[in-house]
Amino acid sequence: MSIARLPAFLEAKISGEIRRFPLENERAFRIGRSDKNDIVLSDDLASRSHAMLQQSGDGTVYLTDLGSSNGTFVNGVRVSAPVILRPRDQVRIGNHEFVFHQELGTEPQSEELDELQSTNIFLAQSLITVFVADIRDFTGWGRRVDAETLSRMTGKLFREAGRVLHARGAWAQKYIGDAIMAVWLHKRREPDLEEFIAVFEALARLTELVDGLQAHFDLDAPVRFGVGINSGWASVGNVGSIAASDYTALGDVVNRAFRLESATKEIPCDLAMGQGAYDFLRHFMDPSAVFEPRTVRLKGYDEPATAFVAKLPSLPEVLRILNRSLDTKS
Repeated sequence: MSIARLPAFLEAKISGEIRRFPLENERAFRIGRSDKNDIVLSDDLASRSHAMLQQSGDGTVYLTDLGSSNGTFVNGVRVSAPVILRPRDQVRIGNHEFVFHQELGTEPQSEELDELQSTNIFLAQSLITVFVADIRDFTGWGRRVDAETLSRMTGKLFREAGRVLHARGAWAQKYIGDAIMAVWLHKRREPDLEEFIAVFEALARLTELVDGLQAHFDLDAPVRFGVGINSGWASVGNVGSIAASDYTALGDVVNRAFRLESATKEIPCDLAMGQGAYDFLRHFMDPSAVFEPRTVRLKGYDEPATAFVAKLPSLPEVLRILNRSLDTKS
């Protein structure tokens, strides 16, 4: 006898109607604002790709926050790493409350699992640097530019951004709507100089790509984007099946990177760096020559935070100083 893959579902009131959402065995089940999710929420407090649930081979259901803006809460507690759900647990996403249900019981089950259906949840604590780059006023572009041009523009950006990030050693990259998220894993308890150079080289190259979109597509205005960058410890690894692996990083360091990017619209600035990345950068240069400290309110956080802000045209100066430090080191 072995534990069965137990029937499980979420229950919630959506648009005034009580609805049940069955969780299929092994398949990742996603919640968010984007119409690509299994549960699509019309909720300004929900992120486009907000949270994911998945049932493992032994019937355990894991809930994972996907770096959402305002957090995912289980029984009133914000989660920053995958958690196991229990029957009657209450899950809050934005303005929506879900109740988790799962039948209890056991039944015979074959010991042989289809390799493509087996679930893998491999997470480890690693030091990372993450940046989030988001196209400014993407909704406005959608109103001014025909759908075909907008599709070709974002396709070119994401395709070439993927090459740039891969060439500079990004461990993972995601494309969430009009945003790009890239993650670098650091080998030690603090980043090497070469690793930080790779991050800023990627940012500089992405800036060149975005700057070239206006001329390439004959647009009526330049395309702009904002960037949030942060360093710290996170849970990183593979969540999903062998057929559909999702390499991701989870934790406060990722959440803050998204919030820092959003803050660039309010400050205003092009680039907002978190305290963790700033402290590591101080090992290699005096960042105050480029970055200015600003006190900001990050959405979803009670206490104000310090962001270190700069304009994207300053990136060549950062790279010049870092490369000079590398030459001295050599």
